[in-house]
Amino acid sequence: MTQSEVVVIGGGLIGLLTAAELAERGVRVTVLEKDDLGFEQSGRSVAAVNLPGGEPNPGSELLRASADEWATFEERWGHTIDLDSGGWNIVIADDHDREWLDLERATWHDTAGYPESELLEASAAHERFPSLEGELLAVDVRHGGHVDALMVVNALRQIAQERQIEVRCGEMVTGFDVDGDRIVRVKTTSGSISPETVVVAAGLWSPDLCAPLGFRIPMQRVRAPAVETGPMPPGTIPGFLRGSTFGAKQNRNGTIRITGGYRYSAMLHDLSLRDFRDFRVWGPALWQNRKDVSFRVDPAVLKFDLASLRARNGKVAFPQRYEPPSKPRDRYSQLADLARIVPALKQTRIHRSFAGVMDLLPDLQPVLGRIPDTANAYIAGGFSGHGYMNGPGACRAMAELITTGESSIDLDAYRPERLRGPLKMREQIF
Repeated sequence: MTQSEVVVIGGGLIGLLTAAELAERGVRVTVLEKDDLGFEQSGRSVAAVNLPGGEPNPGSELLRASADEWATFEERWGHTIDLDSGGWNIVIADDHDREWLDLERATWHDTAGYPESELLEASAAHERFPSLEGELLAVDVRHGGHVDALMVVNALRQIAQERQIEVRCGEMVTGFDVDGDRIVRVKTTSGSISPETVVVAAGLWSPDLCAPLGFRIPMQRVRAPAVETGPMPPGTIPGFLRGSTFGAKQNRNGTIRITGGYRYSAMLHDLSLRDFRDFRVWGPALWQNRKDVSFRVDPAVLKFDLASLRARNGKVAFPQRYEPPSKPRDRYSQLADLARIVPALKQTRIHRSFAGVMDLLPDLQPVLGRIPDTANAYIAGGFSGHGYMNGPGACRAMAELITTGESSIDLDAYRPERLRGPLKMREQIF
């Protein structure tokens, strides 16, 4: 048995950032990761972020803090993450898009850390963004851009080494020994650890770790397929470009990453036993968004669900090396739609396809804080596809909460206890 002050379960963006923030405060940290660091969604994300600019939103502390952290990440931590500050650029191609923008802008102005935006009509948009030669009505330009997800994971790996954070890859958590309201041992495939504090930051597997502690999270698994093209000249895609059917960014090597759009997300809902358990919560939202929901059955997910049902004595098990299915033919229409806006892409081809899985909560808000009815266990999860948008601020706040009992960011809206009461559903769940 080994000892550590804090054990962080999960070696993705949230787990590694939380560990780094704790180490900055003098805490001895061990990170447990069942695969490699950033193997699942954290390393596959488009990693679009809000960035500082204009007047900050006083009512959105978490996103504002995250925007500030991304803008200064390389200076603070001393590692490059290929920050592209070319804007979060929303393409308005028809009247339906314009109607959507009128509704969505209100949400953006309420929630973004730096909500200022500039609407460029077609001629001004073509002048500012020469690669957008296709037909469009307008472009709504916002403060933001993207980072390189793999470079972020690599930076956090090096930060962990520099700050003596113990990182154990390939070590799966299988359960907990609990004495009263305290976790006294974290059991793993390699033995056990006796920590003072435990942080669950395991992404879509967090509900299964929290269930033995008596805390239920109504989370759904939503697969986010993506493709990448061959390399294109620099500046082909300005910042993070999003249309009604596509999202796109240009990677450092020139390739174009393509994901879902703001009206048609192309997300795939992997059916699981959780859907039946939480149907009363999710049913109305799924019906309302039925045109944008594609149900799938992933044998790997069902196998894991059945194994969880058979588990005894609070033991849990998770799939390792989980590769969500991704078929490139489903993304050809997204590339074609993007090429109508960026004609330089008309002859480009898809070179690879892949997918990540998002941990979706009904209100699309993360769950941050101490797990109810426990004295030394915390949860940082449920980011609902916005881990990069919210992550740096959330992880700093979690480190403050764990080390001092308080956070400089108001976490009331994200408290775990809210999941035990009626949840206010977001109208558009993706």
